[in-house]
Amino acid sequence: MGKKKTKRVGQAALGLAAGAALACNLMAQLAATPPPATAAPALPPTAPAATAPPEATLAPTAINHAMRPESPGGAEGFIIDTNSQKTGAQGRAPGGESYQINRFERPFTAQSMQYLGYLDIGRAEIDRGGAWFYVTLFLQGVPPAEAIGQAAYGVEVDTDLDGRGDVLVWALAPAAGEWTTDGVQVWQDANKDVGGPNPLASDPGRGGTGYETLLFNRGVGADPDMAWVRMAPGNAAAVQIAWKPTALGGDSSFLWGAWTDGGVKQPGWFDYNDHFSPEQAGSPLVELKAQYPLKDLFALDNTCRFAYGFTPLGGEPGMCEIPSTPMPTPTEPFI
Repeated sequence: MGKKKTKRVGQAALGLAAGAALACNLMAQLAATPPPATAAPALPPTAPAATAPPEATLAPTAINHAMRPESPGGAEGFIIDTNSQKTGAQGRAPGGESYQINRFERPFTAQSMQYLGYLDIGRAEIDRGGAWFYVTLFLQGVPPAEAIGQAAYGVEVDTDLDGRGDVLVWALAPAAGEWTTDGVQVWQDANKDVGGPNPLASDPGRGGTGYETLLFNRGVGADPDMAWVRMAPGNAAAVQIAWKPTALGGDSSFLWGAWTDGGVKQPGWFDYNDHFSPEQAGSPLVELKAQYPLKDLFALDNTCRFAYGFTPLGGEPGMCEIPSTPMPTPTEPFI
């Protein structure tokens, strides 16, 4: 590991530390119930590729599953993200966007700035149960039919705490039903160049090959059961992703953050703020008049990162702000 980790704390301590993730987060969301599903605009077109994406090198083969995930038991930790629902009709984000540090609040179409609630993360929760890690993404809208199998949801994990993502668990929006490996991939940055020369910081034109190694592709790989996805039972606006610790090389302490992507969807272009200049990417912030509206980087949201399995010292790259006065640990899952 690139940085010495401290001993994993219990569930209650981590839940307390994560209670106020970003300074720009709306704390009133903690007890809020996500809004009822509303009609979403059509899935936005994908931006033209500037360079070739990583090759999916795992060949199709017969898939025999030996085990499946069950259900998360609660929330060992959680992240609250900026909610653009209230300003969505105005075609703008209320905040939560800092392009220079790889923080995005872009659940909008390019140019026309139509709000896409099914790509807007309100909250993300993590839990470890048995052989699985579980992350649940609570969205501000239900994925429409045209997003199924198209919009991507993911978890990025930094195992050595250096700001570079090491593993990306990436899943296309599933139809309602049981756990599936359809549309699920696990990418690894084997050559350690995600984020370019300065992890998280914007270095346009100086990015590396991003996530270039495909460990798992729709059930194909060394372990056909490595990662799964489903819509959460009873909540059509929540996506659940499960993966085995083997996807992380056995690491059980790390920084993690959540993603949605209905636009470029290129793991090989991470970090996106190295692949696009601010002018090419555009901005969801109307106050940045020279960059507004969104252009080549659109239909996207991510969260800050938070600690799992260790006590953060503060200042870990990309990490959510640790509140001076922790919020109470939730006793019930976010619904």
